[in-house]
Amino acid sequence: MPRPAADSFLFPIFQEEPALSEILKRFKETISEIRTALRTPHSANPSFTLRASLCCAGAIVAFSLVASASIFAVSYFEAAESQEDRLEEVAGILARSRIAFSQKGNSFEALYMDDEDFEDRYIVDEDDPRAGLPAGADILIQTLHRTGRALRLRLERPLRDGYHTLKIHGADYRVFVLTVNVGGRHVVTAERKSAVWKEAWADTINLIIPFLVLSVLLSLWIWFFLWQMMRPVKRLAADLGHRSGDALSPMALTGMPSELLPLLTAFNGLLARVETLREQEARFVADAAHELRSPLAALSLQAERLEKEDLSPAARERLSTLRAGIDRAVRQVSQLLTLKRAQSKTSAKTSDQERRQGAAPQKADIISAFNEAIQSVYWEAEKLGLTLEVEGIEDLPPGAEPSLPMNFDDLFTILRNLLENAVRYSPAGTAVTLQLVSMNPPVIRVSDNGPGIPAAERERVMEPFYRRLGTGVSGTGLGLAIVKTLCDRWNLAVELDEAHPGNTEAPGLAVTIRKR
Repeated sequence: MPRPAADSFLFPIFQEEPALSEILKRFKETISEIRTALRTPHSANPSFTLRASLCCAGAIVAFSLVASASIFAVSYFEAAESQEDRLEEVAGILARSRIAFSQKGNSFEALYMDDEDFEDRYIVDEDDPRAGLPAGADILIQTLHRTGRALRLRLERPLRDGYHTLKIHGADYRVFVLTVNVGGRHVVTAERKSAVWKEAWADTINLIIPFLVLSVLLSLWIWFFLWQMMRPVKRLAADLGHRSGDALSPMALTGMPSELLPLLTAFNGLLARVETLREQEARFVADAAHELRSPLAALSLQAERLEKEDLSPAARERLSTLRAGIDRAVRQVSQLLTLKRAQSKTSAKTSDQERRQGAAPQKADIISAFNEAIQSVYWEAEKLGLTLEVEGIEDLPPGAEPSLPMNFDDLFTILRNLLENAVRYSPAGTAVTLQLVSMNPPVIRVSDNGPGIPAAERERVMEPFYRRLGTGVSGTGLGLAIVKTLCDRWNLAVELDEAHPGNTEAPGLAVTIRKR
């Protein structure tokens, strides 16, 4: 076997790491995904908190990636420089050992000589023609692999003293060549370039992990801070959600962020304008109804006087029709006034203010309301041959005072309109029932034996001026509308159903009032 041209030292072999271009490519893909997520709303009304959190998190991630890339680049160049220093240092150690053991009798002087003295005495200068390995030279490489096997390499090109990059057995190596002037020996040290990548990655991970943990904590803190900042908006939404439809009092500005003040001020201005318009509308309708009452009362009085006159049967029949029309007009004007009063803001505004100020809520005594409502329709029911029945009151325990959290006049108006409606549509000889179904929670039901209301029309009959055709009963179409308006004001549910399910001829109507 030919003698090797040089000695060599090789560090442990590592696998190749991904190139820096691959890291930059992944960084660009991540930034693109973040921008796409921010530009694509998840709904028609994207969350401000979510978008702000994503923006902050995206900025933190981008900064983290840039910082990671910068740290990796610095670590890579430092590792490459450290590798070259290591190769040169090991080459010097090998050169000292080689010279010391080749010169006997000098007590291994080369091992403890000063670096500068050693280089001046034994190392061939890089400009010297002897410095370097010629092309075709055989190099025996001793590795630090656990098997300890050596590698043989034939140089395809000359190598001057210094640093070089060679491909050995398919892997890239960083090589340092050193020539000594003792016997023309060459010392070659080599290490895989992948060792630089591994060292750079290790340094980067050790530095970036605390930073990434801090970034995650910072992102969570930003999200929590934004969530806290949006709490006034959520309180504002909850306040608006609990308001009744007639509550037009201005929103409180105390404690609201200054950024919301222009919006709240504009909203309060809108509420004030709506309140003014509703007052004008209610005043106009009330004035018109009041103006109609006087001529209608005069017509009714004249009709009563005509009834006392000696009239022919035909004239008396026409007078009866006239009286019915006048009575219907009087009732319609009265119910129109009641409806506008129910739609007015007064009771709702008072209730809303009491709720916010912590005042004791109003309570309407159910038993008293039952008594007054029955008395208001008693003579009409008596004239039509109907029986008024009250149920549930006698079953109450002694001293019980069932009530509803509302204005007493409004509860009386609800019951009176339901009873008037039941009396008007019930055939003679039947009963109209006013029932206290439950005391806690209070549930009230008014049922009759009339034609009932088909399920398809039960929503529409609560609209103002809607009247079912073919019932043979003239009405104003305002009774159930008044009931619905007052129930909505006091957060009561109105349920229409058949009083006698299965009875196709006279299913009747059952109207149930309960707390929502």
